[in-house]
Amino acid sequence: MRAHASKLVIGVALLLGAPFVRPAAAQSDDRIVIGVNAGVQTGAAQITDHFEFESNVETATVDVDYPTGAAVLIDGSMTLRLWHHVGVGVAASKTTQNGSANVDARIPHPLFFQQPRTVAGSQSGVGDTQTGIHFQLSYAIPATRHLTITLSGGPSYLHVSQDVVTDIKYSESYPYDVATFTSAPTEQVSAGALGFNVGGDVAWMFTRAFGIGGLVRYTRATVDLESSDRTISMDAGGVQAGGGIRLVF
Repeated sequence: MRAHASKLVIGVALLLGAPFVRPAAAQSDDRIVIGVNAGVQTGAAQITDHFEFESNVETATVDVDYPTGAAVLIDGSMTLRLWHHVGVGVAASKTTQNGSANVDARIPHPLFFQQPRTVAGSQSGVGDTQTGIHFQLSYAIPATRHLTITLSGGPSYLHVSQDVVTDIKYSESYPYDVATFTSAPTEQVSAGALGFNVGGDVAWMFTRAFGIGGLVRYTRATVDLESSDRTISMDAGGVQAGGGIRLVF
């Protein structure tokens, strides 16, 4: 009787445990993970520019500081598991931001040599768009039945479209000792460069196929923007952080 009771207890335990074992076993066969995220990019390097032009038979100089605040991030990724916890993947990100460029110029006096006037102001509507393609080698760490931590890194290609100040407009009147900033015309220039990315993803799966997650990635590339008369070198990328959904197939 006791032997039958023991077998019954063991059978019930196996039956009750089966639903908890099956998802983990099925998850080990999952080969594709798709992530869709929204968030921000911060930590971009300061962008500065300097250019000169002839004015009143002398040389005018212009220094520009471009905005480097937080940018809106949209990101999507796909990872293919190759062997055990090792996989390869690709992610695409796009960031956009708009702000104001600070302009500081020295404009020669029309009547006196070596007496430049300081012209300073802020030009609004200056922004940039950065599009990144990130190739990744990943390693997944299943922390619990629901939680997976994935570390990844690899090369990136970053393409930047940046509004660049090309001139400075100002007003002046006799005796021309003071010049006042009015605007700074801009043009949009684009370029791309190879860089790198490294980061991590945390996913919490509600079911075998659906969950939510958070992303942190650092990416960087040095991009040379070719304007009409000069080259502006900038460090594109930064710290990307966001969250969204995870789909597993």
